[in-house]
Amino acid sequence: MRKVELTMKRLLGMIGCLSAAAIVCAQKMDSFDSHVADYRLLMAKKVQVEVGLTEAQRAKLNSAAEHERTVAKPYLAELQKAGKDPATLSTDQKYLGFLMELRDNCLKVLTPSQLKRLGQLSLQSVDIGGVLDVVVAKKIGMSVPQLTKVRSIYGDSVKKSSAIARQVDEGVAANFKNVRVKTQAEAAAINERITKERTDGLKKRQPELDKIALQTKNAMQAVLTAKQLAAYKGLQGKIFAPK
Repeated sequence: MRKVELTMKRLLGMIGCLSAAAIVCAQKMDSFDSHVADYRLLMAKKVQVEVGLTEAQRAKLNSAAEHERTVAKPYLAELQKAGKDPATLSTDQKYLGFLMELRDNCLKVLTPSQLKRLGQLSLQSVDIGGVLDVVVAKKIGMSVPQLTKVRSIYGDSVKKSSAIARQVDEGVAANFKNVRVKTQAEAAAINERITKERTDGLKKRQPELDKIALQTKNAMQAVLTAKQLAAYKGLQGKIFAPK
């Protein structure tokens, strides 16, 4: 999680992370640290060390994760059987409930100082993207017009990056338009080829995505005052740069 330029992948993920946090906090949590903390970062061993997790805390986190897997697995199997698009999970209230419970159970394992550090690391992980969240924006003194502006900038960047990904997907789909398979082994092989071609296609377009990401970051930063940027840097805390 070293400090790097904001990538499009991270840009696309930050809204979901912070929005989920906002839902949870509105219902059960009050502190700013709880609001911004992304429990998923705790899966990384280096983050566990940085936060200062004990073996007992790790065991509790593993137990919380296993519990959610147990209760969520039947529901996910039900959705798969019904042919539901995995993309709809981001708006599925029951599934979000599982994630909220997991988040609560993970964060309550932490001490106040550990939670604060995790919150700082979470803001570092999304770079300037944290200011898209209304609670963060208010914390650093952003106005409503400023928040509206940075969200508009972000929205435009998503459209541009999505268009590139769509072009890659369409190109890959065209290559396999007339392919027919007879066995599961053939289907698996084709899926592997599709995945590889998509990965290779996106890699070729990566310079374009990086350019969009950098332009987006610069444009968002330009909306903020020097004082607001300094306040946001303060919320991010000491830069985490593991070796």
